[in-house]
This record gives sequence, C-alpha cells and structure tokens, in this order.
Amino acid sequence: MEKTKMENKEVITRSQVLPASKEKVWQLISSPGMLTEYHSFVSQNPVEKWPGVGSKDKIHYFSGLILEREFTAWIDGTGYDLNANTEEGLRYQVFWRITSGEDGQAILSISIKPYSEDRFDQYSRLLGKYLEQVLKGCEYYLRTGEPISRNQFGSHRFFSPPVPLKD
Repeated sequence: MEKTKMENKEVITRSQVLPASKEKVWQLISSPGMLTEYHSFVSQNPVEKWPGVGSKDKIHYFSGLILEREFTAWIDGTGYDLNANTEEGLRYQVFWRITSGEDGQAILSISIKPYSEDRFDQYSRLLGKYLEQVLKGCEYYLRTGEPISRNQFGSHRFFSPPVPLKD
C-alpha cells in the first residue's frame, strides 16, 4: 500500500492506494452514515440530508466532539468538498478525491484546510495522523468487508482517546 503525504501552510493532504476500483471506493465514501464502518474515531454518523450538494451530516467522535458537515461540491464517482464545523468554533474545508491507480486500484486523497492558520503549525501533525487513520480504515474495510473497531489503528487525543483498561 502506497501512502503519500503533503503539507504546506494551508493544506494537509494524505493519500493511499486502496484495494478496490474507483467505483467501489466511491460507493463507500458516498453512502450515507457509513463513517462508523471505516472511521475508528466515530461513534455515530447521523444524516440530515443526502446525497449531493447541500448534503448534511454529523460526526460524533468518541471524545464527545461533534463535527457538522455540509457538502459544497459533489462530483459523482470522483469526490466531494465540504465545510466542517464544531460548536467550539473549529472550521475546516475538507476535500475527498478518488483517482485511478495502477492495476485498477483507486487512490483516495483527503485534504484539510483550516479556515484559521493561527493554530496550523500546532495541529498539522495531529490532523495528518487523523487523515492517516481514516485512510487505514478505508483500506481495511475495502479489503475485509468488516467494520473497524474503536481506535483500531491507534487513539487520538482530540477525537478518540485511549480506552481505559478494566480490571
């Protein structure tokens, strides 16, 4: 599995070759409420409106953070753009794109652009790790057909802290 990463002062991008066609990847990422199947930090993904431009959903993270998403572009078979906001005032633009790779495999790229660059340096590493976890979850789900479990590829202090061990 090939992974690439790109960071500049405006955008954080991670990409990964996935074991599926563009069509299968599109089917996964464009299906309503599916984030809980491949995103190991998400406890719920309720949908308000779907599909297309104007789609709205929420991401409930295991940390208690809730992210509201509104889709501003919808490119069938290729990807979408969205605005993501929290009640705490964090705001991002997010771009999902699928391209064709070798041997019929798709490449999924996810980019995050914070509206405020004030905290970019502070959060770029954490957001990069976040994107890597999402892509690992997509790869796992497409390869196995099985949903991921909480923190399957590691925890994240903002989105899904470690689960305390029970005696």
